[in-house]
Amino acid sequence: MASSALSILTGIGAAAAGFSGEKVAKDGIIPGLDIATIIPALLGKSGGGLLGTLASAASKTGLLNASNLGKLAELAAPLLTMGKASSKNTATDGIAGLAALITGGSGSGAELSSIAAMASKLGKKTKDESSLTNMASDLGKTLSGDFGLSFNGSAKTVNALDKVLENDTKSTLFKSILQGLVK
Repeated sequence: MASSALSILTGIGAAAAGFSGEKVAKDGIIPGLDIATIIPALLGKSGGGLLGTLASAASKTGLLNASNLGKLAELAAPLLTMGKASSKNTATDGIAGLAALITGGSGSGAELSSIAAMASKLGKKTKDESSLTNMASDLGKTLSGDFGLSFNGSAKTVNALDKVLENDTKSTLFKSILQGLVK
Protein backbone atom coordinates (compact mmCIF):
# COMPACT_ATOMS: atom_id res chain seq x y z
CA MET A 1 0.00 0.00 0.00
CA ALA A 2 2.91 2.39 0.62
CA SER A 3 3.77 3.01 -3.00
CA SER A 4 0.12 3.03 -4.05
CA ALA A 5 -0.64 5.63 -1.35
CA LEU A 6 2.07 7.86 -2.79
CA SER A 7 0.78 7.24 -6.32
CA ILE A 8 -2.73 8.23 -5.23
CA LEU A 9 -1.56 11.38 -3.45
CA THR A 10 0.49 12.44 -6.47
CA GLY A 11 -2.51 11.62 -8.68
CA ILE A 12 -4.68 13.87 -6.53
CA GLY A 13 -2.03 16.58 -6.82
CA ALA A 14 -1.98 16.17 -10.61
CA ALA A 15 -5.79 16.39 -10.72
CA ALA A 16 -5.72 19.58 -8.62
CA ALA A 17 -3.14 21.09 -10.97
CA GLY A 18 -5.23 20.07 -13.98
CA PHE A 19 -8.44 21.51 -12.54
CA SER A 20 -6.63 24.84 -12.08
CA GLY A 21 -5.44 24.81 -15.69
CA GLU A 22 -1.82 23.82 -15.04
CA LYS A 23 -0.07 21.21 -17.14
CA VAL A 24 1.91 18.47 -15.44
CA ALA A 25 5.16 17.75 -17.24
CA LYS A 26 5.91 14.28 -18.61
CA ASP A 27 8.49 13.85 -15.84
CA GLY A 28 5.66 14.05 -13.29
CA ILE A 29 6.65 17.30 -11.58
CA ILE A 30 3.41 18.84 -10.32
CA PRO A 31 3.56 22.64 -10.56
CA GLY A 32 2.92 24.40 -7.28
CA LEU A 33 2.35 21.24 -5.22
CA ASP A 34 5.33 19.75 -3.41
CA ILE A 35 4.15 16.35 -2.21
CA ALA A 36 7.44 15.92 -0.32
CA THR A 37 6.46 18.85 1.90
CA ILE A 38 2.76 18.03 2.03
CA ILE A 39 3.07 14.47 3.37
CA PRO A 40 5.04 15.37 6.53
CA ALA A 41 2.64 18.28 7.10
CA LEU A 42 -0.36 15.98 6.85
CA LEU A 43 1.26 13.70 9.41
CA GLY A 44 1.73 16.68 11.70
CA LYS A 45 5.50 16.42 11.66
CA SER A 46 7.98 19.26 11.88
CA GLY A 47 10.58 19.93 9.24
CA GLY A 48 13.44 18.50 11.31
CA GLY A 49 15.24 15.16 11.33
CA LEU A 50 14.63 12.50 8.72
CA LEU A 51 11.38 14.06 7.51
CA GLY A 52 13.02 17.42 6.93
CA THR A 53 15.95 15.84 5.11
CA LEU A 54 13.60 13.73 3.03
CA ALA A 55 11.36 16.65 2.12
CA SER A 56 14.35 18.79 1.24
CA ALA A 57 15.96 16.10 -0.92
CA ALA A 58 12.73 15.28 -2.72
CA SER A 59 11.83 18.91 -3.38
CA LYS A 60 15.28 19.72 -4.77
CA THR A 61 15.37 16.78 -7.16
CA GLY A 62 11.69 16.53 -8.07
CA LEU A 63 9.43 14.00 -6.38
CA LEU A 64 9.69 11.19 -8.91
CA ASN A 65 13.48 11.46 -9.09
CA ALA A 66 14.04 11.51 -5.33
CA SER A 67 16.42 8.83 -4.07
CA ASN A 68 14.32 8.53 -0.90
CA LEU A 69 11.06 7.88 -2.76
CA GLY A 70 10.54 4.60 -0.89
CA LYS A 71 10.75 6.36 2.47
CA LEU A 72 8.35 9.02 1.27
CA ALA A 73 5.96 6.25 0.20
CA GLU A 74 6.14 4.79 3.69
CA LEU A 75 5.15 8.17 5.10
CA ALA A 76 2.19 8.35 2.72
CA ALA A 77 0.85 4.92 3.66
CA PRO A 78 -0.74 5.90 7.02
CA LEU A 79 -2.71 8.66 5.31
CA LEU A 80 -4.80 6.55 2.95
CA THR A 81 -6.80 3.37 3.25
CA MET A 82 -8.05 1.44 0.27
CA GLY A 83 -11.31 -0.29 1.10
CA LYS A 84 -13.59 -2.38 -1.05
CA ALA A 85 -14.36 -0.70 -4.36
CA SER A 86 -17.83 -0.86 -5.79
CA SER A 87 -18.69 -2.20 -9.21
CA LYS A 88 -18.79 1.39 -10.51
CA ASN A 89 -14.99 1.59 -10.63
CA THR A 90 -14.62 0.83 -14.34
CA ALA A 91 -15.85 4.22 -15.64
CA THR A 92 -13.77 5.85 -18.36
CA ASP A 93 -15.04 9.43 -18.44
CA GLY A 94 -16.20 12.23 -16.16
CA ILE A 95 -15.33 12.37 -12.48
CA ALA A 96 -15.61 8.57 -12.14
CA GLY A 97 -13.16 8.10 -15.02
CA LEU A 98 -10.72 10.55 -13.41
CA ALA A 99 -11.03 8.69 -10.09
CA ALA A 100 -10.37 5.39 -11.88
CA LEU A 101 -7.25 6.86 -13.49
CA ILE A 102 -5.97 8.08 -10.10
CA THR A 103 -6.59 4.82 -8.23
CA GLY A 104 -5.34 2.61 -11.05
CA GLY A 105 -2.17 4.57 -11.73
CA SER A 106 1.39 3.80 -10.76
CA GLY A 107 2.38 7.43 -10.26
CA SER A 108 4.54 7.58 -13.38
CA GLY A 109 5.13 10.97 -14.95
CA ALA A 110 3.14 10.12 -18.09
CA GLU A 111 0.16 8.97 -15.99
CA LEU A 112 0.24 12.11 -13.85
CA SER A 113 0.32 14.18 -17.03
CA SER A 114 -2.73 12.27 -18.33
CA ILE A 115 -4.57 12.81 -15.03
CA ALA A 116 -3.91 16.56 -15.20
CA ALA A 117 -5.06 16.71 -18.83
CA MET A 118 -8.30 14.86 -18.04
CA ALA A 119 -8.95 17.08 -15.00
CA SER A 120 -8.29 20.17 -17.12
CA LYS A 121 -10.93 19.09 -19.65
CA LEU A 122 -13.44 18.56 -16.84
CA GLY A 123 -12.51 21.83 -15.15
CA LYS A 124 -13.12 23.83 -18.33
CA LYS A 125 -16.80 22.81 -18.16
CA THR A 126 -17.32 24.72 -14.90
CA LYS A 127 -18.63 28.28 -14.85
CA ASP A 128 -16.88 29.68 -11.77
CA GLU A 129 -14.45 28.98 -8.91
CA SER A 130 -17.19 27.64 -6.67
CA SER A 131 -18.24 25.08 -9.29
CA LEU A 132 -14.60 24.07 -9.72
CA THR A 133 -14.17 23.58 -5.97
CA ASN A 134 -17.37 21.54 -5.87
CA MET A 135 -16.06 19.37 -8.72
CA ALA A 136 -12.83 18.77 -6.78
CA SER A 137 -14.85 17.81 -3.69
CA ASP A 138 -16.96 15.48 -5.85
CA LEU A 139 -13.76 13.79 -7.01
CA GLY A 140 -12.83 13.13 -3.38
CA LYS A 141 -16.30 11.80 -2.62
CA THR A 142 -16.17 9.54 -5.72
CA LEU A 143 -12.74 8.23 -4.73
CA SER A 144 -14.20 7.47 -1.31
CA GLY A 145 -17.67 6.16 -2.19
CA ASP A 146 -17.02 4.26 -5.42
CA PHE A 147 -13.36 3.33 -5.04
CA GLY A 148 -13.15 2.64 -1.30
CA LEU A 149 -10.42 5.19 -0.68
CA SER A 150 -10.42 7.03 2.64
CA PHE A 151 -8.20 9.70 4.11
CA ASN A 152 -7.06 8.78 7.60
CA GLY A 153 -6.67 12.38 8.61
CA SER A 154 -9.44 14.74 9.53
CA ALA A 155 -10.78 18.06 8.42
CA LYS A 156 -8.40 19.62 10.98
CA THR A 157 -5.45 17.90 9.29
CA VAL A 158 -6.56 19.19 5.92
CA ASN A 159 -6.96 22.70 7.34
CA ALA A 160 -3.42 22.48 8.73
CA LEU A 161 -2.22 22.40 5.13
CA ASP A 162 -2.94 26.14 4.94
CA LYS A 163 0.39 26.64 6.72
CA VAL A 164 2.25 24.55 4.14
CA LEU A 165 0.49 25.29 0.86
CA GLU A 166 0.15 28.70 -0.66
CA ASN A 167 -3.36 30.04 -0.82
CA ASP A 168 -3.86 29.55 -4.55
CA THR A 169 -6.28 27.64 -6.72
CA LYS A 170 -4.20 24.46 -6.86
CA SER A 171 -3.88 24.14 -3.09
CA THR A 172 -7.56 24.96 -2.56
CA LEU A 173 -8.56 22.25 -5.04
CA PHE A 174 -6.09 19.76 -3.53
CA LYS A 175 -7.59 20.36 -0.07
CA SER A 176 -11.12 20.08 -1.47
CA ILE A 177 -10.33 16.65 -2.89
CA LEU A 178 -8.84 15.50 0.44
CA GLN A 179 -11.84 16.88 2.33
CA GLY A 180 -14.06 14.77 0.08
CA LEU A 181 -12.08 11.71 1.24
CA VAL A 182 -12.57 12.43 4.95
CA LYS A 183 -15.17 10.10 6.44
